[in-house]
Amino acid sequence: MRAKVYLGLVGLVWAQGTLPTFPPQASSVRWIALPEYLQAVRQNALAVRQAGVSLRPAQWELYQAQANFLPSLNANASVTQNYGTTFDPFAFARVQQTTTFSSVSLSANWVLFSGLANHYLLRQARAGVGLASASYRRAQVEVLTQALLQFVQTVGDSIGLVLAQQRIERLRVQLDRVTAQLKVGQVLLADSLSLAAQIAREESQYLALYHRHRENKLLLLQLMAMEPLQPDSVEFVLGVEVADLGPLSEAEAIQKALDFAPELEEARWREIVQTYALRTARAGYSPTLALSASLQTNYSSNAGNLRFDPLRGLIREPLPFERQVRENFNQFVSLSLSVPIFQQLRRRSQVVRAEANLSNAQLQTFQQRLEVTRRTQQAYMAWQNALAQEMAARRSVEAAERAFRQARLQYENGTLPYWSFREALLTYTQVQAEYAQARLDLTLRTLLLGAYIGRYSQL
Repeated sequence: MRAKVYLGLVGLVWAQGTLPTFPPQASSVRWIALPEYLQAVRQNALAVRQAGVSLRPAQWELYQAQANFLPSLNANASVTQNYGTTFDPFAFARVQQTTTFSSVSLSANWVLFSGLANHYLLRQARAGVGLASASYRRAQVEVLTQALLQFVQTVGDSIGLVLAQQRIERLRVQLDRVTAQLKVGQVLLADSLSLAAQIAREESQYLALYHRHRENKLLLLQLMAMEPLQPDSVEFVLGVEVADLGPLSEAEAIQKALDFAPELEEARWREIVQTYALRTARAGYSPTLALSASLQTNYSSNAGNLRFDPLRGLIREPLPFERQVRENFNQFVSLSLSVPIFQQLRRRSQVVRAEANLSNAQLQTFQQRLEVTRRTQQAYMAWQNALAQEMAARRSVEAAERAFRQARLQYENGTLPYWSFREALLTYTQVQAEYAQARLDLTLRTLLLGAYIGRYSQL
């Protein structure tokens, strides 16, 4: 008998391993709530920052389209020096001479009419700004949705760790009671060893869940761009009240999702951009009316007036720089009309390509609409199922709790065998975990469906 008691105590020591504590002490850990987490991801996620890079070029495309209605100005200046031998008719000999020639011009060109191409380019650029903003918002929503899934899984692991600790504590208390009964011969050794094995199994599952929880926290810190923080120094908590979506029908959910979906908004803007691109390509068939003007003057070191000198004969007097600039000043104004007749089918090719791009954009819009509808229907069905599972799990835990209390009372009075009591305990523990998982799943499904219909866009 003593050997049996000794073996039972060995089983007790084997079952009571050292486990990392959870949750950590409040003074040594930083608690991060869901709003703070999503705000950090929205600002620091690499995919969001990459999408934001395209906002500034799209805005400058709009500035350029607006500037197309203004004339273009060009200023040109040139200076040329020629070194070499040339024939001087006045000296009637070849002489070494350096000639300097310079000119300055200012020209302007103003397209008065180009088949409304500039108007369509302006509208296309405005739609491009809307497209860039929609793409940026789509990237935000996609990143935040993935971040939300990872966050809820991490919080679920936290709840699982707490429940696992509670199960282990209950089993240890029961093991202490069985060990005491084993000493007086009220229970068998197999009962003690079986309970010790159950505790060891729970501790192994606790350790696996604990390490997975640490890995998930590290991933969340990376999404927040907070890699210097250690996973053991932070904990994540929901921190917000997830309100019920209320009496929401499937048709209402789909309509709200279609109104909110950023990818559908992006597809609509892309279709608008391609519509104006097609109109711009067709405007290439129209004639172009342009107004051109220029101002020009020049200077030459060879320029001069001839004068007869009694002593030296014919001589040339160079003209001053100021006089040449003033006298060589000329103006030019022209109004030109260009009518495209045949340009090797380049215009037609551009129109066909623009028509194909518009058709693809329209198909993408239709595909995105179907995708949003399908995704919302799946989220709505999952939400309805989570509601039903949560209600069923709540009834199950209430029934298991009543059964466990009754079994514990009968077991303590000696009217119920140990195995029956243990069955009631394990059932109660299991339904508690299932209820916690059902509540967490309902929270996740509510958050996802609410995010799809724009309910939690301000988190």
